[in-house]
Amino acid sequence: MVALLLLFTASVAALGYAILHYDRSIAAREAEAVKSSIIDRERAMTDALSGALAERDVLAYLARGDLDELHRRFGRRLREGAGLEYVYVIDAEGKPLYASENGQLGMGAAGRALKPAVGRLLEQLRGVPPGEGRAGLSVGDGEGVLLVAYAFHQQSPAVSQAQPLVAVAADVLDAPLLASLARSSAIDGGAITVAERNTGHGRSELGLQNLYDGTDLLLTWRSDRPATYLMLAAMPLLLVIATLASLIFFVLMLRARRLAAALRESEARARALVNQDQLTELASRSYFITLLDQTLKAPLRTPLFAVVFVDLDGFKGVNDTHGHAVGDELLKVVGRRMRGCLGDRGVVARIGGDEFVLFAHYETEAEFSSLVASLYGVLSIPVQLDAAELRVGASMGAARAPKDAVSSAELMRLADIALYRAKSDGGGIFRDFEPAFEQEQLRRRRTEQELLTALERSELTVLYQPQVDVESERVIGFEALVRWDHPKRGRLLPGEFVPVAERSRLITRIDAYVLRRACADARLLPGVTLSVNLSPINLRTAGIADDVQATLRATGFDPNRLELEITESAIIDPGTGAALALKRLRETGIRLALDDFGTGHASLVHVRRYPITKIKVDRSFIMNLGQQRDAASIVEYVVRLGQSLGVTVTAEGVETREQLRFLRAFGAHHAQGYLFAPPLPLEAAVKMLERQRLGEAPSARRGADGGADGPGDAAAAGPGGAGV
Repeated sequence: MVALLLLFTASVAALGYAILHYDRSIAAREAEAVKSSIIDRERAMTDALSGALAERDVLAYLARGDLDELHRRFGRRLREGAGLEYVYVIDAEGKPLYASENGQLGMGAAGRALKPAVGRLLEQLRGVPPGEGRAGLSVGDGEGVLLVAYAFHQQSPAVSQAQPLVAVAADVLDAPLLASLARSSAIDGGAITVAERNTGHGRSELGLQNLYDGTDLLLTWRSDRPATYLMLAAMPLLLVIATLASLIFFVLMLRARRLAAALRESEARARALVNQDQLTELASRSYFITLLDQTLKAPLRTPLFAVVFVDLDGFKGVNDTHGHAVGDELLKVVGRRMRGCLGDRGVVARIGGDEFVLFAHYETEAEFSSLVASLYGVLSIPVQLDAAELRVGASMGAARAPKDAVSSAELMRLADIALYRAKSDGGGIFRDFEPAFEQEQLRRRRTEQELLTALERSELTVLYQPQVDVESERVIGFEALVRWDHPKRGRLLPGEFVPVAERSRLITRIDAYVLRRACADARLLPGVTLSVNLSPINLRTAGIADDVQATLRATGFDPNRLELEITESAIIDPGTGAALALKRLRETGIRLALDDFGTGHASLVHVRRYPITKIKVDRSFIMNLGQQRDAASIVEYVVRLGQSLGVTVTAEGVETREQLRFLRAFGAHHAQGYLFAPPLPLEAAVKMLERQRLGEAPSARRGADGGADGPGDAAAAGPGGAGV
């Protein structure tokens, strides 16, 4: 009821405000109408003055000093025709040259009373060109008047030189004039009066400046204020409506109480939904953090406490193979198993995708180790779903309290760092946080930032290692290899920065830079192929085929001379987009080489599935030729299978003549390594080709002149894209 009273009071106040606003708007419109009427009267007075001054020879009388004739033709005419009681002609210094007051020639008391007002009008006319006027009201010792001043030049043959003059006319603010202004303003409340202040009682006003002394004066009139009268008439009806509204409000209040109770129940359900992961029914991320905060702020119930991040290994394959519905069911099973394994020792939550987090209380390190082993045990149990037996592993990282941190945010951050290390070390393992992990992460982030700066400052260098025909040892191509000339650490090999680039997606920019630079440089290396590495991340990037073709067009490089090298992992599960990109690239004439063959999980079955034109046997097999029997068997097997499939076989890392003899015996096509030349600057590569063109005998070491890297550089480069 208090609320209802407040509502009614507010409604009345709002209505009163609206009525007051409406009445004020009526008064404002009336004031504007009065002002327009005054302006119309001023304009009429100005027109009368200018018309009388334009009368032929009327100014000549002024020039000759014939004031009687001027009075008859000018002042008396304005008095009788336009109703202007006072008419004056004043020179530029304010000296009256002619005066007519109430039809009588000459200046009297009225002229002296009007002198201050006329002076202010003359000030307003200074600098105004002839033919313009100024007007205003004057209320002083004498009568109130409406004044108009009009500037003109005396133009008459009787006067040898024009003289700036001002004509002034005044219309007395008597009752007829004020009534006329009221009629033209459509004011129904009666005549307009002149006052120094508004006496109120329903009167509206228009404020103007008093030319007599510069103060303010008011024109006031009585306003009908229709909205106020309407409110007074409607007040009884409003009271009846208010009473009915009170009854209705009382009924609604009872209903609102029932709705409020239902809303509280709904909010309780909503809070439960917010606190719970809808798929697995585990705690949500936000609720987990809340519980973790509460646990850490209270005294720990056990001496040891840990936060563990869990990331499922192989879950993406389940999703891709069996569909998201099966993947969701698998997550539910995993969630139930983890919660059952943890019991009342802590809380487990799903924080997104296939990532989980838990915190646990434990008494001893042995108890915690047992918990971790139990988690791996329950996760390793196959899950039977959709007539398929599904298996997933997990990578885990943990941070301890109070040893590592005491705040929830810091514990989760450090546990995430430990999880990252577990995944970097191959996955499927558990890692406790160590300070060295954080330092490594900081170094990785610093390297990432420095690498970004290196791209902007063009600190990356492209070298070219020759590829030779095994039989003739003639150069048939070059592989573009990238190096980073770090301003402090010197020249860095790809193995020191490419992994960081792949994690931060900078590998896309590095690959694009190397490809464009190599295609531009290779115009100086005619007649040979150009091999450029392409990272698996780039291969799966939408539009990669279009980007490569755009680079070829921009550099004018022949696509039939370009060979893109991809790693085995790129063709194990490339996805539809990557497979289509490989097909489009091959259709344009670009060759595709499978790099580091034998080190991953690819087989020649994958080679047959995609348009691969070359396989490169990894250097780890070549370096053992002549030392381990298995190495020779593997290389021979790969070479012969490659020949049977019609693809070129290139051996990497050839460093000795003995290795070259093995490759010739097996029938390998091409070779690459320090036996022929290290990675070379462009100038050295150009000289090597020039010597070959001039017919100089090929030399296993001649190409090393001008080399940029020391022996073993290629072996240390590591896998990946960007010309490693």
